[in-house]
Amino acid sequence: MQAQQAKNPVREKLLKGLSLQQSGEIEKAQRLYKQVLKKAPTNSDALHLLGVTYRQLGYPKRAVEFIQKAIGCNPNQAPFYANLARAMMDVGTDPESLLAVCNKALTLNPKEREARNMKGIALTKLGDYEDAERIFQELIVDVPDFADAYQNFGSLLMKADRAEHAVNFYTKAILLDPSNVNNFIQRARCRLKLKQFEPSQFELTEALERFPDNSEVMHEAARLLFSMNESGKSVEYARKALERDPKNYHKAITLGVSLLMYGDNAEALVAMKTADKIAPAGNKTLEWNLSLAYLANADLENGWPLHKARFGDESSKVINRKFNVPAWEGEDISDKTVLVWADQGLGDALKAGTMMPELISRAGKVIVELSEKGADFFRYSFPEAICRKSLTDQDLNATASDFDVHANISDLVEFFRPDIDAFKRAPCPVFSFQKERARKYLERLTGHEEKPVIGFSWRSKNLAVNRARFYLSAPGIAPILEAKDAIFVNLQYAAIDKELEFFKAKFPDKFNHLGDVDLFNDLLGAAALTACCDFVVSANTSVADMAGLINVPSIRFGQQEPALLLGQKNPPWYPSMTYMHPFADRPCVDFVPEIIKEMDRQLENWTPDQRNSRLEI
Repeated sequence: MQAQQAKNPVREKLLKGLSLQQSGEIEKAQRLYKQVLKKAPTNSDALHLLGVTYRQLGYPKRAVEFIQKAIGCNPNQAPFYANLARAMMDVGTDPESLLAVCNKALTLNPKEREARNMKGIALTKLGDYEDAERIFQELIVDVPDFADAYQNFGSLLMKADRAEHAVNFYTKAILLDPSNVNNFIQRARCRLKLKQFEPSQFELTEALERFPDNSEVMHEAARLLFSMNESGKSVEYARKALERDPKNYHKAITLGVSLLMYGDNAEALVAMKTADKIAPAGNKTLEWNLSLAYLANADLENGWPLHKARFGDESSKVINRKFNVPAWEGEDISDKTVLVWADQGLGDALKAGTMMPELISRAGKVIVELSEKGADFFRYSFPEAICRKSLTDQDLNATASDFDVHANISDLVEFFRPDIDAFKRAPCPVFSFQKERARKYLERLTGHEEKPVIGFSWRSKNLAVNRARFYLSAPGIAPILEAKDAIFVNLQYAAIDKELEFFKAKFPDKFNHLGDVDLFNDLLGAAALTACCDFVVSANTSVADMAGLINVPSIRFGQQEPALLLGQKNPPWYPSMTYMHPFADRPCVDFVPEIIKEMDRQLENWTPDQRNSRLEI
C-alpha cells in the first residue's frame, strides 16, 4: 500500500516522454506531455519539454509559446531560458534579445551548456568574435564531446574570415556526431570558400552515402561541381535538390547557373524565373543571375537593366566604386564631363571599350579611369578622352572631382547596345595599335609573305581548378603547331621558361617568341604583335579580346559566357571571332582536333592581303 502511494504518475509520464524524445520518437513524447498538461496545466517541466518537441519538429513559434509558459510557472530554471533562446533563434529573433535570454540563464547557472552555446552564437551574430571565441573555447574545454560547440565555433571562424581553421572544427563535430547532416553541409561550404575541391569531393561522397535523400547535401554537391566546371554533373545534383525542396530559391538559382554553364540557356531561364517567384523581392544574387539568363537567351531588353545587380551580389567579386555625383542615366551630357570606370577584369573593360567612340560623341568631355596599363592602351586609341589610372581611396571613394556624372563602362550597354542589331551597326574596329611598331615586329618573322602568321595562347595566369579545365598546357596545344605549315607567334602572357623552351625545342623553325615584348604589362606592344597575325588561337583570356578588338580573325575556346555571347554562336562584340566550347565531359586537350579543323577551314584560302592592309604595307 505504501509503495502504491509513492508512485507519481505525472513524473513517470514525463520520464517516459523524455526517453522517447531522446530516442527520436518526438510525436509519441508530445502525446505524453499533453496528457500531463491536461491533468496539470501549470506543470513547468511538461510545458518546457513540449515546447522543445515543437522546435524539434520545426514549429519554433509554438516552441517559444510553451517555453515562455513554462518560465511563467517556474522562472528559475536555466535550461528553460537556454531552450527559449534556441527556439527564438529559429524564429529569427534579433541577437540582442537572444543574448539577454542567455545571460538570464547563466545568472541562474553559469555552467549551463546550452546557454553558453547560444550566447556564443548570439555574440557571433553581433560581430563580437573575440568574446564568442572565448566562450566556445571554454565550453569545449569543459564539455569536450559537445558536437554543437565545435560546429558553432566553426561558424564563428567562417564569419571571422578564418575558414582555414573552421574546417577543422567542422571535422571534429562530424567525428563526435556523424548523424548530424548539418556538420557535413557546413564543412562542404567551408571547403568551397577555401576552394579545397578535392577533399570536398571525398567528403561529400561520404555525406551522399549517409544521407542519400537530403536535398542540402545534394545542393552542396551541385555547388562544388559547378565551381569545378563539371556543369553536367552539377545540373544532375541541382535538379535533384530542387525536386526535393521546390520552394528553395537558392536551389533554383544553382540549377539555373549550372544549366547556363552547361549551355542549356532556355531551361536556365525557366529555373531563374522559378527562383524569382519564390525569392524575397530585391534579392541581388537572383537578379544578377536572372540577368545572365536573359542575356544568354538574347533578351537584352530584360537582361541589361538587371545587370547592375552584380554590385549587390557578394559572389560576383566586382569593384563597387563610390561617387558624390550622380550616375549618367542617358540624359544630354553634351556640356558635361563624364567619368567612366571599370568594375571587373581587363578583358571586360576592353570589350566594353568598344562603346567609347559613341560615348565620346555624346559627352562634352570623357575621363576614363582604369589600371595603368589599360589607361595607356585607351589613351592611344581614344586621344579625345582623358585616360588615367583609377583615383580612389582605400574605401573606393573617388578622390578626384573633375567630372559631373559617372558611368560604369560595362553598363554603357543600356544606352549603346540595347539589342543585337545595335552590335551589327556598331563601328569595328575602334581601338588602334602602333602600325610602325607592328611592321617592325612582322619583319622579324621570317617567311611571313609565304606563310600565315598565327598567334596563339593556351591559358590564363589564373590556373585555379575551376578555370584550368578550359585551358591547355604547352604540350596540349602543340598539335595545333604540328598541324599547320605556318609561322607561330607566342601571345601567351606570363609564359614560364619551361613552356617557352618546350616550343623552341619542338618547333625550332615555327615558333617565334619576341622576348622584348611584355605581353602582360605593355598592351600597346601586345596589340602591335597581335596585329601582325593573320589568325589567332587563344583560350578565353584578354589575348582573345585583343584579337577581337583589332579585328584579327580568331578562334577563342572556353566555357559559356552569357554576357559575351548574348545568345549568339559567336560574340557579337567581335565580328572576326569564332567561339568554340570544349567538351563538357572530357578534358580540353580532347577538343584540340576540333580547333584544328576550324583553323584549317578559315585559313584554307589564305593570302597576306588582309594583314598587310591592316598594317598599311
